[in-house]
Amino acid sequence: METLKRDRSPLGDAVALLVCGVLAGILAAAAAFPLAGLFGMAAENSIQSFESLPTELTQPVLPQTSYVYASDGETLITSFYEENRREVALTDVSPLMVEALLAAEDSKFYEHNGVDWAGIVRAAVANQGGDSQGASTLTMQFVRNTLIYSASTIDEVIAASEDTYERKLSEARYAMAIEEYMSKEEILEGYLNVIYLGNQAYGVNAGSWTYFNKSPSELTLAEAATLASLPKFPSFADGLLGGEGDDTQIVERRNWVIQRMADLGSISQAEADEAIALPLGLNPRAERNECVDVSPSSWGFFCDYFKEWWASNPAFGETERDRISLLNRGGFKIVTSLDAELQNEATEELADEVDVDRPEALGSVTITPGTGHIRAMAVNRVYSLDQTDNGPRSDGDDSKPSNYPNTTIPLLSGNEKVNGYPGGSTFKMFTMLAALDKGWPLETRVPSPGQYASQYLMSGDALDDSESDCQHFTRDNVRYGHWCPKNDGSWSAAPLNMWGMFGRSSNTAFVRLQEMVGVSAAYEAAVASGVDFYNSPLNEAYENGTIDESQGTFTLGLHSTTPLEMAESYATVAAGGLHCEPLPVMTVIGADGQEWTDAAAPQCNQAFPEEVAYAAVSAGRCVVGQSADGTQCSGSGTAASAASGFGRPLFGKTGTADSNRSYWFIGATPNAATATFVGDPDATHRDDVATQSLKTSVKEAGIAILKDAVRDLEEEDWPKPSDAMVNGKNLTSIPSIDCMDPDDARSRVANAGFEASIAAGQFDSDCKEGEAFATSPTGSAPDGASVYILVSNGSGYEEEEPGDDETTGGPGGGGGGGGGGGGD
Repeated sequence: METLKRDRSPLGDAVALLVCGVLAGILAAAAAFPLAGLFGMAAENSIQSFESLPTELTQPVLPQTSYVYASDGETLITSFYEENRREVALTDVSPLMVEALLAAEDSKFYEHNGVDWAGIVRAAVANQGGDSQGASTLTMQFVRNTLIYSASTIDEVIAASEDTYERKLSEARYAMAIEEYMSKEEILEGYLNVIYLGNQAYGVNAGSWTYFNKSPSELTLAEAATLASLPKFPSFADGLLGGEGDDTQIVERRNWVIQRMADLGSISQAEADEAIALPLGLNPRAERNECVDVSPSSWGFFCDYFKEWWASNPAFGETERDRISLLNRGGFKIVTSLDAELQNEATEELADEVDVDRPEALGSVTITPGTGHIRAMAVNRVYSLDQTDNGPRSDGDDSKPSNYPNTTIPLLSGNEKVNGYPGGSTFKMFTMLAALDKGWPLETRVPSPGQYASQYLMSGDALDDSESDCQHFTRDNVRYGHWCPKNDGSWSAAPLNMWGMFGRSSNTAFVRLQEMVGVSAAYEAAVASGVDFYNSPLNEAYENGTIDESQGTFTLGLHSTTPLEMAESYATVAAGGLHCEPLPVMTVIGADGQEWTDAAAPQCNQAFPEEVAYAAVSAGRCVVGQSADGTQCSGSGTAASAASGFGRPLFGKTGTADSNRSYWFIGATPNAATATFVGDPDATHRDDVATQSLKTSVKEAGIAILKDAVRDLEEEDWPKPSDAMVNGKNLTSIPSIDCMDPDDARSRVANAGFEASIAAGQFDSDCKEGEAFATSPTGSAPDGASVYILVSNGSGYEEEEPGDDETTGGPGGGGGGGGGGGGD
């Protein structure tokens, strides 16, 4: 707030008050009351009333519209406002607009000292004759609007606007004072920014854009006269912007203003005649307010995320209410990170794969590694509140509308009420990061049997009696069994290193790797990367210390996440372990032209050592079939075919959630990370959403969007993994096991400095049933690491014929040498 003051001269004020008090008391009252009522008013009382009025006027900070643009700084996404206004300098307004306004409102503006006494007399006389004329100068109108905006109560608003003698007298006193400390140009500029011009347009800038889609500096004579006709009659424009209503009144008023300008000599009669002959010529710009008015509608999901980001950012106020109020009133120019071209291309790619009229949501988010800038948030949905014609819900709950094609649910970003979709095998990244960070090298080899009897227990209905190879037992009258995950299609392989197990997405190997590092470590890696786990039991289990026993399925991604979180977490890996919070803005500039640099700055931290991240990248390149320098892939990666023509350094991961409830492809380059998914938001536990054709769609759409994202970016690459990350450092050799008693094998491994235990279940090998035949992992491991002793089921054992050597075969590999494709 700025308090306006003037220098005071006691003698000058006394004379002015004597003269002006009498005139104001009589003449201002004449404008408001019948002449007969004035004769009983004493001049002395008028002087006293005028003297008692204040002369200092507090100018309020006017609410201004905040405009939100795409990353090019020109493509308007939306605006936020309480009153659609953007203040402009007088020098940025066409002189025709100024002349039109003065002709319409106050032709003697440059002659009076704030009060037009002769005009007040004329108005009083005219009003007695039945006419209705105003007597307020432009300065007095400016005072009135200023008092209204300064009001803090409804009573003050009424007092500033009601048609009374006291109000007019107060306005006159203020107007005379203002004319002493403000120039005519300053008053005119203030007036141009405060007037209401109908259709939620406050000030000449908003009016110019609202009615004619142009800057006020570009207004023509006819357009300027149209705007000048509206301060007294804003209702004349009602309905016209929507192509409805009668423009007769506003045209007549406009033409009167034009002729008035000619009569005053501001323009020639020929110019007036030419302008009067023109049609109204409205060319309205649709003023987008908040996210439901965004066009294209697919941009609404990004807009919604931007608003949530702003509301949660303490840089913009102490409370969420304060922050949103600032956005609606602050007059910001906000350049977001949204790449308009990429957003539109991504929307088209998704629509080509899955139509908006299907319950399956196909969506994608692209983030810049190293900054967190969100470049695209696209999904096959229409951002709209109107759900009356939506399709039937796939979960059968007819008590609420479905989410397709129209919805405002944050399908891509989630919140405390929207958990997202099961992440599937994309979570294997977090287990691998935890293992690498704990010192397990890429060359760590872990058995990959078709089915694995894990150390994680399940009970009751969760047990699958068909899993005959899994151990079952009863404790306290409750049936328990070891969780026995399988590879997709039950394929098996000899022990795989991390390149092989990640590229081929071995479920059994990753469950074993998770046993080696602990669920808590994998969970911590996920959180450090950027996953929040909204409303997930994981958070509570981690806090109370039960996560390692109760959440063994973590690495297979039965828990929900969002596309934004997965793009964020894989961008962390792509950026060498640098995690950056998702950021929807590039610059935030206040109405005063000052940039809010801290509010728009990337918020980043080093989540993992660079060498850990680059090792994970190397394993991720096997998924997309890129055997780069330092990368040792085996078998066929789960997305190798879809990514074959990408042509740049790339890593990624596919993921199928349990029972095909969702499917994912996440791909990243050093300068872009894209997470693409398909799922059913109405029924996140619906089985078989991710049909084979939709799995293909996700991969193809994800690769296409990522290719669009890097098209104009320089090609970059990652360094190859260090020798320490490939082969390990300070590792201890794990003793070999050769068809021996399990307890003896455990003692041998424990004596070597490891935490040794016998694995649950039995596995295929050439040893006798019940004999220990191998360890998991094999080779070497960090001191104190968890090492399991594998026990044979005897499937490959053969009795020796008489006369043969009495030796048995060598140690098995935990499942034979079966190949097979990848599995999620």
